Amino acid sequence: MRGRSAETFPGYLESLPDDLLECISEDYVWLADWIFHGEPAAAEFSRRRECCRRECLRRGELQLFQTAEASVRPRAA
Repeated sequence: MRGRSAETFPGYLESLPDDLLECISEDYVWLADWIFHGEPAAAEFSRRRECCRRECLRRGELQLFQTAEASVRPRAA
């Protein structure tokens, strides 16, 4: 998963419209929350989740990431 994709993922995120960025962020929040004991993918999913958060911040649209997180991690009532 690493390598060239590590360089291109932030660029890919920049190209997305807001609604798709929110969907992709939701996917990586969910994937990064899974525990992959000793799996190299765990660190990559966390890195990509952080890339999504940074892209939302760069756009001044942090609520896109917060909405993605809330949909994956429902708050206890």
